[in-house]
This record gives sequence, structure tokens and C-alpha cells, in this order.
Amino acid sequence: MGEAMKGVTLAMGQINKQMNLPLLHKIMQEFEMQNEKMELTSEVMAEAIDDALEGDEEEEETEELVNQLVDAPSSTVAAPAAKQKVPQVEASGNDDCGIDSELQARLDNLRRM
Repeated sequence: MGEAMKGVTLAMGQINKQMNLPLLHKIMQEFEMQNEKMELTSEVMAEAIDDALEGDEEEEETEELVNQLVDAPSSTVAAPAAKQKVPQVEASGNDDCGIDSELQARLDNLRRM
């Protein structure tokens, strides 16, 4: 075991002589700075992608709601009868215009509901 330790010690001494430790330290610092920069860039990109995709989800939800409204039944629900009657406005004698009679018919249909 002593011989193995002696061999390892000699090998490590030779490696230390061959390596430039200040240069290795500088390389490690540069690596650390680049690694942090990459992590920050990745976070910003991930947030930007999430924000961009988030709008699509809202559009899809809006489209689903609109589709539900389109598919909703078109029958009207009868309103409860009012306790007091609203006084009716008499037609103004201008019956030759079909618009008034059409509007009056619509109004009558709405009151029946």
C-alpha cells in the first residue's frame, strides 16, 4: 500500500507542475459566468413562451363560450305577468306606414310572453 501511495504522490506532483493553476481558475470563473448567463436566458425565454401561449388559452376559452351560446336553445322564457298593466300608447293615425304596425305587432308578441 505504501508503494501505491508513493506512486500516486509522484504522479500528482508531476501533474501539478504541468498545470497552470491561475489559467485553470480563470477558465472556471468564465465557465461559471457563462452558465449563469445561460440560466437567466433560459428563464426569460420560458416566461416569454408561457406568456405567448397563455393568450391562446384565453382565445380558446372565449371561442368555447361563444360556441356554447350559439348552441343554446333559442326558445324564449315567459316572463311572469306584471301586477300592474302599463298603459298602451294609441297609434298616431299614420297607419299607411307598415313600420308602425309591424313594431306594434312585435310589441304585442313581447307582452304576451
